[in-house]
Amino acid sequence: MNVQNNLVEVSTASRCLYIAPLDGLRFVAFLAVFFHHMPKFAPSLMLTTARNYGWVGVELFFLISAFLFFHLLDAEYGKAGGINIRNFYVRRFLRIYPLMIVFAVAMLAIYGSPDGNGYLRLAGLALFLDNAVIWFRGYNVSIPNTAHLWTLSFEFQIYVLIPFVFLAYRRYGRRAFLAGLAAVLIYSLLARMLFYGLEAKHPIVWVTPFLRPASVIAGMALYVIRPRWYWGYSLAVAGSAAALFLSLTPPWLSATGSAFSYPLASLMFAGLVDAGLRAPLLAALLSSQPMRYLGRISYGLYVFHFLFISCALRSVALIQGRLITPTTDAGDYWLSWLTALTLTIAAASVSYYAFEKWIAQYKRRFEAVEGRSAL
Repeated sequence: MNVQNNLVEVSTASRCLYIAPLDGLRFVAFLAVFFHHMPKFAPSLMLTTARNYGWVGVELFFLISAFLFFHLLDAEYGKAGGINIRNFYVRRFLRIYPLMIVFAVAMLAIYGSPDGNGYLRLAGLALFLDNAVIWFRGYNVSIPNTAHLWTLSFEFQIYVLIPFVFLAYRRYGRRAFLAGLAAVLIYSLLARMLFYGLEAKHPIVWVTPFLRPASVIAGMALYVIRPRWYWGYSLAVAGSAAALFLSLTPPWLSATGSAFSYPLASLMFAGLVDAGLRAPLLAALLSSQPMRYLGRISYGLYVFHFLFISCALRSVALIQGRLITPTTDAGDYWLSWLTALTLTIAAASVSYYAFEKWIAQYKRRFEAVEGRSAL
């Protein structure tokens, strides 16, 4: 299976442009974030590393999105001779907004607001400004189990620019476009160093798109380049970048980490995505039915997992009739992990078939080309 090379020859007359391995990669991204939000299990170096660096799963989500948007917009451009920017925004709004808002309202109704600022933080989510609110108020603890949803504001702010960036690519060509991406990457590096030098508090850099656009840039660049070299080279680059990435502190702990963690993560995942599309065995694994299904419900997995990790920790303690110690007891950790993952998958499945699928069917009215085989 060589999906990446086939992108070059894909017929723009074809309605379906679904790339199955990307669903598997979405689940990989979710798993990284899931481990990041689990309690830290100190006795295991591997689990400690997964928790400390699992935040990088968000970078893979962003890279996949940028790659896929360019793929679909390019097909639409080839079919219609242009792109419908309004419809692009409508599609993204319908994909993100309903579940995000329904979940946040439900959490506010069920748990209330511990600090009394729940309605203000709900407004931040509703306006896709939660990441900006974090600059002043920190992560969203005003609405329980929604602190991670700032990434949706981040992502939608990127969506606003994507159609115009794509049109720049079509107008100026591949070489000039890649040079422009490189300039933006250098600018963001210098901006991060400035903010770090000014002692900007975490998570200001982490939640701000113009300060860390590397994963989005890598996704666009990967589509534009469409590598023809042997996929093993991309896998080797991914492995080398991963080793360097793991040798650094998280980006909010040091100047070196802030400077290089984001570009290295983007290079790592660009290599992984390219290999995932072109390496036969890896592409087959990522395209397997379980991985495709879990990737398909990955948005629900991401929205719900924070809640169900908390529920699982309480449930395991209640069932066992004792105080559990998942930070030191392997049995407690893995039982909590499995319970949380099972509950999250169950909730995301119900959400998908009872809610998201119907919105997705309506969203198709605004599609010029089809990016998924079936919903």
